[in-house]
Amino acid sequence: MKQLELDFNSINLSDHYEAYQVIDEGKNKICSWSDSLSDDGKKISYNEFTYNTTQCMDFENWIHIDKNGLGKSAFKWLCMFLRSIKGRADRLDRLKKVLDDVCIPFEEGDWQTIDRDCERDKLN
Repeated sequence: MKQLELDFNSINLSDHYEAYQVIDEGKNKICSWSDSLSDDGKKISYNEFTYNTTQCMDFENWIHIDKNGLGKSAFKWLCMFLRSIKGRADRLDRLKKVLDDVCIPFEEGDWQTIDRDCERDKLN
């Protein structure tokens, strides 16, 4: 029997999306972050992911927008809108306000996890 060989380095997660764009990413002394917009064919998602924090926590805030009733240019328009907002602090709130103003329904949520590797490193 042959052994199954997996090459995880060759996996491109953007293959799972019709469109994917990084809106902002970076790091400072306190944390690293990556904000992205993706389109899986059924919904457009905006994610703000904060990681490598000094508290050993990872945070994610997200919005899922149902594509039903949206035009083909919705992803590009949202991408341009998000990139036009300077600074990360209120980007999520401004997106929610625009979606509410034009009556586009969306789901929002957040997620926090403990980075156990970070905790172990701090103990050693």
